[in-house]
Amino acid sequence: MHKRLFISTILILLAVFINGCWSRREIEKLAIATLISYDKVTVKGQEKWLIGARIIRPAALGGKGPLTDGSGDGGGAANSAMLISGMGDTIWEAGRDLSTRMPRREYFAHVNIIIMGERVARDGLDKMVDNFLRSKDIRLNTNVLVTKGKAIDVLRAEPELEELLSQEILGLLQENQPAVSKAFTIDIKRFLNNLLTPGQDVVASYIEIFYPEDETSNEQEGKVPESGGNNRKLALRLHGAAVFRKNRLVGWLNDSETKGYLYAMSKAKQGMISLKLHQTARRDVVFSMTRAKSKITPNIKNGQIAFHIKIRAEGDLQQHEDTMPIANPEDIKAIEQVTSREIKNMVENAVNAAKDRLKADIFGFGDRLHKKYPKVWREVEKDWGDIYPDVKVIVNVDAKIRRTGMITDTPVTIQ
Repeated sequence: MHKRLFISTILILLAVFINGCWSRREIEKLAIATLISYDKVTVKGQEKWLIGARIIRPAALGGKGPLTDGSGDGGGAANSAMLISGMGDTIWEAGRDLSTRMPRREYFAHVNIIIMGERVARDGLDKMVDNFLRSKDIRLNTNVLVTKGKAIDVLRAEPELEELLSQEILGLLQENQPAVSKAFTIDIKRFLNNLLTPGQDVVASYIEIFYPEDETSNEQEGKVPESGGNNRKLALRLHGAAVFRKNRLVGWLNDSETKGYLYAMSKAKQGMISLKLHQTARRDVVFSMTRAKSKITPNIKNGQIAFHIKIRAEGDLQQHEDTMPIANPEDIKAIEQVTSREIKNMVENAVNAAKDRLKADIFGFGDRLHKKYPKVWREVEKDWGDIYPDVKVIVNVDAKIRRTGMITDTPVTIQ
C-alpha cells in the first residue's frame, strides 16, 4: 500500500515537472527587435506617441543571405532589418498599433538601445518610467540615449561598419567613445536610480544624426537633418550629453563639457588632450590619458556649503611638437602643470554649465551632502534647487606623465 502511494506520488510529480517549457517562445514565431525609439508628434492638432522598432528579418536569422541592417534595396546594409512604427494616444496604444504591423509576436528582450526624442524628454519622463517598470521584456541593462529632433530618424540611419545598426551604436558607446572620453553608457537601471535619488540629476549620452557630405555646414548652422523625402545617407555619432533636471530635459553639454563631467565623475577612461605650452603656439603636446580617478567631498565651514573635486590623472606623451626639450624632471613638471590646468578648465566649465546654465545637479552634490551631513541635508533639501547654483566648488587636478617616449627633443623644427 505504501509502495503504491509512493510510486503514485512520484508519477504525479514527474507529470508536473517534466512537461516541458510551457512558456517557451519559438524563434520562428517572433519578431525580434534590437532598437526602439520613443517620440511625441502632433497629428491634426492632437498629441500622439510614436514608437519605432528595428525588427530583424527572418532571413537574417536563418542565414539566408548576408546579415545586414538598414533600409533600402540591394545588398550591404540593406535587408537584415526593417523599421516598423506605431502611433497612439498613449505609449500602450502606440505599442499595440506597432504590434498590428507585425505578422509575428513582438519580442523586445534583445533590445539593447532605447532612444528618446527631444520632445519626449522635455515633456517629462513619468510615462516613460512607468513603461520601463511595467515592461516584462525590456531589460534593465538596456542603454538609454537621447537625440535632438525625432528619435525615429536615428533608426533610419545606416551602419557604416557593423552589420546591425544596434551593434554600430553599441560599439560607439562601449569601444570608440570611452577611448576619447566624450561619451558614456547609462542603462535603464542606473537612469531610473539617478532619477529617483534626491540631490542627483540625470545625464545621458546624446546621439546625433547628420549627413556626412555636409557635416561642416550642419555643425555650423546647428541643424538637425531629417531622413524623410530624400535618399541621402544618414550617419550617427555621439556628440556630448543630454542633461535632465528632475525628470525633464533642460539642455545639453558640448564635447568639452562632457569630458569635464566624465573627469569629475571618475568615468573618463582614456582620451587625448592637446596642450598649448606657449601663447603663440596652437597645440604643442598631446597628452594620452591612461587612467583618471576623482573624489568629490562636501564640506561645511561657517555655515557655508562647499564641494571639493580632487582629480588624479596619469598618462603618456603621445606627441611633442614644441622645441622645448623634455629630458629632465623640470621639463616634465612644466608639461604636467599645463595638463592639470587644461583638465581643471574642462571640469570647471562643466560645473559652471550645470550650475549656471542648466541648474541641474548632475554631479550628485546634493546626494553626497545627504550622505555626509544628513542633518544639514534635511534642512536644505526643499530649497536645494535654489541653493545649489550658489554653492562653491573647488577643483584640484594632479596630472602625472608616466612615459615621455624615446625622443626627448623635437627632431624637426619648421621655421
